[in-house]
Amino acid sequence: MKTSIAKKVSQSSIFIHLSRLTYHYRFIVIAIWGLLLLISLATAPHLDKVLQGVITTYDAGEALQAEQLLQKELSINSDFLTLVFESRDERPLSEHQTEIEKQLSQIHNLSTVKDKTIETKNPEYLSKDGNTGYNTIELNVKGTDVYSVISDIQKILTNDQNNNLKTYLTGKEVFDYEDHRISEKDLVRAEVLALPLTLIALLFVFGSVVAATLPVAMAIMTVSISSGLLYLLALQMEISIFALNLTTMLGLGIGIDFTLVMVSRFREELGKGSIEQAVIQTVDTAGRAVFFSGLTTCIGLVCLVLFPISLLQSLGVAGALVVFLSIAAALTLVPALLSVLGPSINRWCVINPRHGSQGFWGSFARRVIRHSILATVLVLMVVTVMISPFFDARWGLGGIKTLPSDVEARQGVEVLEKAFGVGETAPILVAIRSTNTDAPILSEDNIAILYNLVKTWQSDARVAEVRSLFNIRPQLEVKDYQRIYKNLELLPTPLADKIKQFSNESTTVISIKSKTDSNAPTSFELVKDLQNVNHEGLQILVGGQISRSLDTINIVMNRFPLVLATMMIVTFIALTILFQSVILPIKAIFLNLMSISASFGALIFVFQQGNFKNLLNFTPVGYIDILLPIVMFCILFGLSMDYEVFLLTRMKEAYDRTGSNHDSIVEGLEKTGRIITSAALLMFIVTGAFAFSDLIFIKALGLGIAISVVLDSTLIRAVLVPASMKLMGKWNWWAPEFLRLKRIQWRLD
Repeated sequence: MKTSIAKKVSQSSIFIHLSRLTYHYRFIVIAIWGLLLLISLATAPHLDKVLQGVITTYDAGEALQAEQLLQKELSINSDFLTLVFESRDERPLSEHQTEIEKQLSQIHNLSTVKDKTIETKNPEYLSKDGNTGYNTIELNVKGTDVYSVISDIQKILTNDQNNNLKTYLTGKEVFDYEDHRISEKDLVRAEVLALPLTLIALLFVFGSVVAATLPVAMAIMTVSISSGLLYLLALQMEISIFALNLTTMLGLGIGIDFTLVMVSRFREELGKGSIEQAVIQTVDTAGRAVFFSGLTTCIGLVCLVLFPISLLQSLGVAGALVVFLSIAAALTLVPALLSVLGPSINRWCVINPRHGSQGFWGSFARRVIRHSILATVLVLMVVTVMISPFFDARWGLGGIKTLPSDVEARQGVEVLEKAFGVGETAPILVAIRSTNTDAPILSEDNIAILYNLVKTWQSDARVAEVRSLFNIRPQLEVKDYQRIYKNLELLPTPLADKIKQFSNESTTVISIKSKTDSNAPTSFELVKDLQNVNHEGLQILVGGQISRSLDTINIVMNRFPLVLATMMIVTFIALTILFQSVILPIKAIFLNLMSISASFGALIFVFQQGNFKNLLNFTPVGYIDILLPIVMFCILFGLSMDYEVFLLTRMKEAYDRTGSNHDSIVEGLEKTGRIITSAALLMFIVTGAFAFSDLIFIKALGLGIAISVVLDSTLIRAVLVPASMKLMGKWNWWAPEFLRLKRIQWRLD
């Protein structure tokens, strides 16, 4: 019965129908892909103009509500540029006022600059020693249009260099601009490193120039078409500049791996019959594995869209797009090209590859099976050690300190923090609005409440400074403020201006500086306590960078269980249909989680604890960006599954043919060991090239994926999978009869 069903499935396979269509219409298929490439090449050069910045924060939390209230009521805008002035000759800035005003005048003459105030004359914007100050600049443009303004201002500052006065341009928009500029440079560097090394490695794998060139050509085509389509998507939604790096990383890595698997199987089948039969068998076996492995990767990437954060959503869309195109190319374009090439796939042989490695993998599988308990225990011990640093993880949100230390935008922030304290660059803004129309914000009752709040916050050991209307003079008591603010029209001009700056009829703002940096646990605890403050008749909202970071971390933590459950359920269903077993998918998911957790532990060990910082050329910031493990998890959950799908698909072929669990394990590893090792090596080269990025996020992403791929293809797939399958015996292939999986697979085919 098993044989007849398998035969029926094989004869009616949708992959067989697809391969026949591709073979008979191969030139049309090639022409269609060529047309897509030409269209993409016309649009891809414009992609840079429509990509957005990093966009890492959650835009629907309390912080956003607070900032919108302050913008509406008090015209306080948190999106501004900051000019930092530093005296280099030990003279106070007051003696450099002429040079400062000259620079500000040139900047103010730009049509895109909204307003200019010589804030360096205000004591609030001068350090205690008078050697450091800053000025804020608002612009008339938003989005990527800001980048050209930043470039213009940087040119002004460069042309007006002064050895005695150093001026830095910094701020959130400058951070995005530098991310944009550096990521483009990193992308070129990664491609220059990865492509030649990949081509050399493929020559050793295949020995033939034609066979080695095909995977690289397919990957480049996939990335190019993805870039063109990404341009169209960027016109409809926010797409981060990091999406381009991810598209290139995944497009090259997965595109090369998928084509490698297809070409290897085609060369294996080529000597058994006609070219058409070789193409059909390749698509029906390797193509099936590519489809399901790519599907699991797409599932993980699409799940990024479930997070309400623009960066994650754009990475999910871009990543799923390039993986989908890689699958489509592997199932249509690659078979079409193989149909045309035929035996010419082996032309221009320059290296004689060692095919005896299949015997090595067969012997290795037998040794693992003989010592399956010991192998399982040893691998679990190694993985446990690798996971252990993960329990010391400290989460934060990437900021300007993740830029290279030689970038002036980062240096400006460091100068500010040294002169004013770390809280100066990330003030906590408490927006307070009176909900009682009969009681203005500066009524006697509200003044009493707010005065006491300010006194409480000033005495908090976590607070460095509080700026408000209720602590202008330390010697004034609450009754003094009630008397002063009772007749606003009688106040002197400086105090009246201060009141207009901090309040209107219904709303006021209190600015709080934390003693610790914006990603410190103490700062997060301070914001949480501020968010819990309630008073009848007052709406109290907490904004600022720290509050935005906390909102983002909370939404990520809250949404992750849903994403994890979705990924596991959908992946389980797909693999259950593929393997006709419920045990293998459960084991595959468990091993995936082990592999990913180990790579997370490695990231904590390197980037949080600062190990290998000189080798990798980065400055540890003491925490891990919360978005990094989320992106890595969604990528690796599917990517790590690729090798398991390739391995188990071949084992299932052998099991369907022989019915022997032992023989299927040996044959599966023997047939795929070399190809999985080669695919992992190529993926390691591509993703490892991004470890040389100047941006910590991209560096950590590339290194984390590379570590996971190495661990996954060696200890997990080559040792733990065969060992665990030996221990589980016939239960590997068990599925309850009521699921009727064979009928489901037949209907799908």
